[in-house]
Amino acid sequence: MEQLKVIQIRKRKPEKKEEEVIEVNDRVTERIFWFVIGFSVALMVCCVAFGQTLYA
Repeated sequence: MEQLKVIQIRKRKPEKKEEEVIEVNDRVTERIFWFVIGFSVALMVCCVAFGQTLYA
């Protein structure tokens, strides 16, 4: 029986352009911004509701 030789072929990862990296960073920054805004609003609502229950 003949032995089959296995050739490993590595796929090259396409190099990221700087524009794509900047775009990804902008998306991450935007998500963090909206998370902080949403968290702040939710925290404020909880504080108001908790304060109402204390002084009711």
